[in-house]
Amino acid sequence: MPGPLDVDPGLPVPNPTIPFWQVPSHPLANVSSEKLPSSTDVVIIGSGMTGCSVAKGLLEGDPNIRVTVLEARGLASGATSRNGGHIVSPSVGDFVELVECFGVPAAVEIAEFTLRNIEKTFEAVAEFPDSTLAKDSKIRRTTKILAYTDQASFDNARNSLQVWNEHMPASRRDLFELIRPEEAKAKYGLQNVAGAGVGPGAAVWPYRLWCGLWSLISEKYQDRLSIETFTPALGVSEAEPVEGMPGQYVVKTSRGNITASHVVYCTNGFTSHLLPTLRGKLFPFRGTMSAQDLGPQHPNHGADRSWSMMSTPQVDSVSGVRSASLYYLTQDPYTRYMMLGGEYEKPEVIVSSDDSTMNSLSAEEIVKVLPRHFETSAVPQVKSLWSGIMGFSRDGVPIIGRLPESVTKRSGRGEWIAAGFNGYGTGYCLSCGLAIADMMLGKDISTWVPSALLVTEERLQGSLSSSGFWDTLVGTGAPDDARSKL
Repeated sequence: MPGPLDVDPGLPVPNPTIPFWQVPSHPLANVSSEKLPSSTDVVIIGSGMTGCSVAKGLLEGDPNIRVTVLEARGLASGATSRNGGHIVSPSVGDFVELVECFGVPAAVEIAEFTLRNIEKTFEAVAEFPDSTLAKDSKIRRTTKILAYTDQASFDNARNSLQVWNEHMPASRRDLFELIRPEEAKAKYGLQNVAGAGVGPGAAVWPYRLWCGLWSLISEKYQDRLSIETFTPALGVSEAEPVEGMPGQYVVKTSRGNITASHVVYCTNGFTSHLLPTLRGKLFPFRGTMSAQDLGPQHPNHGADRSWSMMSTPQVDSVSGVRSASLYYLTQDPYTRYMMLGGEYEKPEVIVSSDDSTMNSLSAEEIVKVLPRHFETSAVPQVKSLWSGIMGFSRDGVPIIGRLPESVTKRSGRGEWIAAGFNGYGTGYCLSCGLAIADMMLGKDISTWVPSALLVTEERLQGSLSSSGFWDTLVGTGAPDDARSKL
């Protein structure tokens, strides 16, 4: 009997929870052609930040290419517009784990890739100086505070920063300064913490950013780009051979079939529905998010900061509930709202592709976080509460590249993937999408894309088939009977 990681995620449900970010909806939220195109050069499945980046790279790189984007629901309505609003690299905090999993050179490559991705995001906005994209999306630099709620997590942070400074280029060292709890309280109103790290960060209104980019790209390439929302891809198959048209695929949709020379899977946690061989290697993970207001009396009122609350992972030996090892929040200096997310749940509940419902224990716990760690007497007002589906890979880093026949079970060489961002889409997606576009256009990506991210037979049979990262994710303290279910 398959475990939770091996279950078919299915298609995105038609009635998801509604994120704060998606109100009001974008004018392109429900856009499609009067009639689905019968053929195209490239079908991109998924209209989030990854799909947008692939489309942008292809359309800019080839003046003749035609691109059709299929989206099961509204434009950019999945994890892209359900996250915490961070633009963040995971590599500083995860550097020790990256070194242990992939070695020092690969860890440095991955860290550089994610840090450059942050800059690429700002550069993508700067490409349209005459637009209102920067203003509308509220993209901005922030002060990033990582608060450590127990001594063990603070000690781990100190160790990770030490290893980071030993191996990263000089320009990347000392990105974060560790401070003691007394200073964290005095400067940032933090309480019940063992210390904090302070450094550069960034934040954005994610839905407005990526819908805005889609709008600008669509206007610029309207004769070669077709966006088809509420048009789920139901299956991919090889087309009957046609002379002069090798490697054709048929993508079956709810509105008919479309043939293409290439198919790109930008479907993250839902990918294994269309590619069953990836079940157990790439799986959905349901996250919980909220918008909370602490009011003008909050000591950080008016500040522009992004935050994380980190702790040592624990799983209760009786209930099997996993306490959150990470809460993440961004702060809007105009509305005062804290956009806060994090999990407190049994692992088998979190592994889900249904964002029409919530992780109930997480939803209860998430309103307790701000009063616990911020020096204020205010009771948070929850303005919005929602869930979202992330895609997690078995080894903890994205899966990108041309899919081998062992995955697709088809002989063509025109199927590609960019998925498995492990909760850090803003640190990976844009660059991963651009990398896919470059590979499809025949460009050399070896100088800037970490080889550890590429989908290879060795990785498919090795790290993507092991459970080490999952054990770390749910907490090594999980009782044997809880781990056996997974």
